[in-house]
Amino acid sequence: MSIDNQGIKSKLENGSVTIFVTDNHPLIKLANNIDWERLYQIILPDLKASSFKGFWWLGRKLKVRIHLAVYILQQLYNKTDRQTEYSIKDNAVYQLFCGLNIVDKFHCPDHTKIEEFRSRLSPSTQNKLANEITVLAVHLGYADAGCMDIDSTTQEANMAYPSDVNLLVKLAKIADKVWHEIQDKISYFQLYDFKLDLKKIKSLARTYFFDKKKENKSDNLFNLWVTTHHEVHKILKLNIALIEEDIKKFSWSTKKALVQLQEHARIYLKDVMHYVINGTMKKGKALSFHLNEVSCFTKNTVGDALKFGRRFQLGRLKGNFLIIKDSSNVREEDKETLGGVINLHENLFGKSTLHSVATDKGYYSKENKDLLIAKNIEEIGLQQPRHAGSLPPDIREELKTKLVNRRAGIEPLIGHCKHGGQLGKSRMKSDKTTLSAAYSSVFSFNLRQITRNLMGKTAPMAA
Repeated sequence: MSIDNQGIKSKLENGSVTIFVTDNHPLIKLANNIDWERLYQIILPDLKASSFKGFWWLGRKLKVRIHLAVYILQQLYNKTDRQTEYSIKDNAVYQLFCGLNIVDKFHCPDHTKIEEFRSRLSPSTQNKLANEITVLAVHLGYADAGCMDIDSTTQEANMAYPSDVNLLVKLAKIADKVWHEIQDKISYFQLYDFKLDLKKIKSLARTYFFDKKKENKSDNLFNLWVTTHHEVHKILKLNIALIEEDIKKFSWSTKKALVQLQEHARIYLKDVMHYVINGTMKKGKALSFHLNEVSCFTKNTVGDALKFGRRFQLGRLKGNFLIIKDSSNVREEDKETLGGVINLHENLFGKSTLHSVATDKGYYSKENKDLLIAKNIEEIGLQQPRHAGSLPPDIREELKTKLVNRRAGIEPLIGHCKHGGQLGKSRMKSDKTTLSAAYSSVFSFNLRQITRNLMGKTAPMAA
């Protein structure tokens, strides 16, 4: 084989490249089938409400078609803001999807504007967007709203394991950060010649972790609590003297740390002492200082015993599309939320549309069974636990088996939804954005399913 070294020593120069994109490209097909007008109507109230002083008709115009398409691409491929910006600038198909040739003065938004637009959308709006894609799938004939399987899943929050030792050290670090900012920005506090003994607190934390004697655990935790309490209260006493003009001088991160210190420090220290004395955790104890809407979930599975986050209720339509219920409660208990999922289905697809429902045993109760009967649902696959007594004789055994097997089909869909988004574990650091990330994961999953159907990779109405 001969060798050609042409171009090895040459430098690249600017130039033009012509790229032809066919109508058969997945993103072009997706763009032509999305109801942009409907999506615009869903997000419009948020855009008006989040405008500066409510004057949404003034100022530089926001090109909604571009930003909405950018938001869709970001969720579809699970990219960060910077990755989304770079991808659009480098990819001709992305530019066409975002409105090149149909929007005047087309431009790729900066990554800061991508984040700003996404932040203007409330969690409830992103929930509506996720469900709207499923409505579109039913309209296109890719999903059947008559059959629905229901299950719940837990989204893990972006937080460390909430052990008392870790949180006590974290609390001391927050107090130390606030104190350094106070001394740096406020002159009359520079007279105070003391600092937090973080070194001692971290040493006591290591002692707790590496002391193998179980009988010493309580004493080690008590010693750590006493030291942390003493050091943190130095700063809490000084916070009383802070005025609003002083706080304005702080950086945004220190302002956030100050709020966490004021809201959580005293209550959390009391709750830890309750555990030291009684050996039981006090109800309502904080699991994180930067997240408030977090709960602990237990599962009887190996390596997955505890999860800290939020639970969501999902419904799978025939055709493998998901709808997600608005999460008004962190725990979203299965038995209590079945009616909410049914009502959501009725709001999206109309009453008397649903004729077949399947759930696992966690949803069973006499009230839920009566509810499904009252809704005139023909096939009720409400699995009963053993303690509920004998199975009802009004449902054929082969139909029960069919519904049980069909319901199991929602499990891999939840796995795909977690893998392609943040329904598994959120990257966000606030309650609002964490909630939005879960809804956008379902939104992106439904978009991928629409695209697969448009390309003929999935048979319509596949169960």
